[in-house]
Amino acid sequence: MICSYDGYDYMGFQIQKDLPTIERKLVEAFRKLVGVPVKIYPAGRTDRYVHALGQVFHVDLDVSISEAGLKKGLNSFLPESIYIRSVEKVPMTFHARFSAVAKEYRYYINTGEYQPMLSRYMPTIVHLDAEALEEALKLLEGTHDFKGFASASIDARKSTVKTIYHTQLIRREDLIEIRFVGDGFLKYQIRRMVGLLLEIALHKESKEKIIEVFEKKDPRISHRIADGCGLVLYRVEYEENR
Repeated sequence: MICSYDGYDYMGFQIQKDLPTIERKLVEAFRKLVGVPVKIYPAGRTDRYVHALGQVFHVDLDVSISEAGLKKGLNSFLPESIYIRSVEKVPMTFHARFSAVAKEYRYYINTGEYQPMLSRYMPTIVHLDAEALEEALKLLEGTHDFKGFASASIDARKSTVKTIYHTQLIRREDLIEIRFVGDGFLKYQIRRMVGLLLEIALHKESKEKIIEVFEKKDPRISHRIADGCGLVLYRVEYEENR
């Protein structure tokens, strides 16, 4: 299933006790529709305030219901901030997370005057040097150990080596869009990378700071974590749709 959501009113994707989360709303919708508990397997777990256009998840269902029926039924029980875009039957070997070959995230920044209607979806940051940001952005491409850009609380047994295949900066008047396409991302990785890119674009740091983070692998160096509201999980790719 592919779903979109406005994450601003949620404490992230993953269920957390009694807090409002995307997964909790999905589980509740499934319970109302099919009458049995369902486990959600997402392609990734987005953080608090983070949005999605193309989040993917799978479920194992032992009920007779069509794809169209699932889509229509779930959307009737979900709040307006969450929408199931498509439903497809897949082989039992498919896994939303482990079968993924690439993910694309996009980060949005308003560089103009503050606008209340945009505040849920992007931070307002003025006087950015977009050329300096774009030049530094290219240093993040390739295969690196991104431990210095990750949450300090990540599992020490988990590999922190990731590959960013492609980055791109797009400017549309007062809007800056930063695209990241990679094989996967660690917790806080993109928001820490954007945080340092903003410091560089504000001339508070040099682009060499990125190299220092790679070399020292210390998250305290990439201390600025960009606001979650500007981040969107745009797309998850699998071999069959590449």
